[in-house]
Amino acid sequence: FLRILVRVCVYMVSLVAACGLLLQPTARRPSPLRRFLSPVLEAPAPLASLLDLADEYDAFLLDQFGVIHDGKTAYEGAVDAVCELQRRGKKIVIISNSSRRKSDTLARLRSMGFGPCEGDGASDVPPISVVTSGDLVWEGLSAAAAAPFADLGLRCTVFGNGEDDEEYVRTCGRVAVPVAEADFVLARGLFTILGTGPDLLRQPFSPYSADAEEEALRAALAARPGGLPLVVANPDTVRPDGKDSPMPGLLAARYEAMGATDIRPVGKPHPLIYEACRAQLAIAGIDAAGARVAAVGDSLHHDVLGASQNGVDSVFICGGVHYRELEVPQAAAVPPAVDKLAALLATFASEHGGCTPTHALAGFRL
Repeated sequence: FLRILVRVCVYMVSLVAACGLLLQPTARRPSPLRRFLSPVLEAPAPLASLLDLADEYDAFLLDQFGVIHDGKTAYEGAVDAVCELQRRGKKIVIISNSSRRKSDTLARLRSMGFGPCEGDGASDVPPISVVTSGDLVWEGLSAAAAAPFADLGLRCTVFGNGEDDEEYVRTCGRVAVPVAEADFVLARGLFTILGTGPDLLRQPFSPYSADAEEEALRAALAARPGGLPLVVANPDTVRPDGKDSPMPGLLAARYEAMGATDIRPVGKPHPLIYEACRAQLAIAGIDAAGARVAAVGDSLHHDVLGASQNGVDSVFICGGVHYRELEVPQAAAVPPAVDKLAALLATFASEHGGCTPTHALAGFRL
């Protein structure tokens, strides 16, 4: 009975919180008491505009896939929204679980019309900076000076993207080998497996398959007690576009289910990527300890939870990976029904220590 009562209380609190996130935008922020009572006394209103919270913060840690673009095309209104934040002097740091180097993200952003970005020269507005989990892994492997990279060997088997894996491994000072010879396993993607050739001079990739994954993971598990270390350069479990595609975070979960104990995820919601974002803010002259910072993202499990665990506010984008649960069109900035949002947030809060987003927006638009 007590467990049922607790879940009911969590749901009711989340319902009030969800309704509070759905207040009609106003030029003046309402009092906390009014924000608490308004959802009960008034009909649900559209989600607040980005402009209604823009000046509450000095900097934004902005997710990319599912929030401002789909990997190829910028979402409607996203370029204007980013430009407006920059015009207002807000520092933007792209925080992404992409397993690629940040140069890939910068090139992608520029091609879609976002900017100015770091490296673009002098500007009247703060340039966009980028932190990717893939870049952090590459830098960590290259330096081999700090956890979780310092104790890894030189040889690895790579679950990869199938495009830049060989260059990625080689330039960070590692070599791809079959799993029987590996010191650790690196998960960047689940499209190919690099490290299946007969010797160090010949390491062509082979296509990914579930059977090949299981065979490699069982060999890694048998290599030592607890299994070979698994470095996860993209801890996501769901694609931003909602498609049913294998993700490195799921591979990590399967490896752990087999009995592996040495799994090292890099990216949201884990601390290392937030430390790197704080470093970018410091370069921009922003003291993260005293600054007002909000993380914007579409994943409760990565963006919202990561923000909560790392001491920053969060802005949940409803039209991203949770669009099916909220029954809204993806990337269309359509507000969800209040009860749908409340139910989603209540379930998440009950499973994650009461964690809920600070704000919610239908989409990243003005």
